[in-house]
Amino acid sequence: MATLSHAPTATSSSSATTWLASYRHFVASNEFYRVGWAAAALMIQGCILSPALLLTMFYFGGGDWQLLVSNLSFLLVLVPILSAMPVKYILPAFAFSFVLHVAIILINVL
Repeated sequence: MATLSHAPTATSSSSATTWLASYRHFVASNEFYRVGWAAAALMIQGCILSPALLLTMFYFGGGDWQLLVSNLSFLLVLVPILSAMPVKYILPAFAFSFVLHVAIILINVL
């Protein structure tokens, strides 16, 4: 009977697969809190990042392209929220917009 049973196969997992699996699990478990994530993303975007960017832009003399990029990245967050997309689309859009706003703020300050 021992010859008929299958030997367990070892599966190898890379760090990218583990990271992606943990991200998918996080997104799936937080789908219930989508409205909270959307509200938090809009509040951080609209009340902290955009005014800070505008203040540094006008104080240090930023260009018109900075205003265009900041408005487009704000819309990048707003579109998935208003179209009621899942959290897996809201969080990457917010992360990209956050990094973009911080980079423009640092360009203005430095």
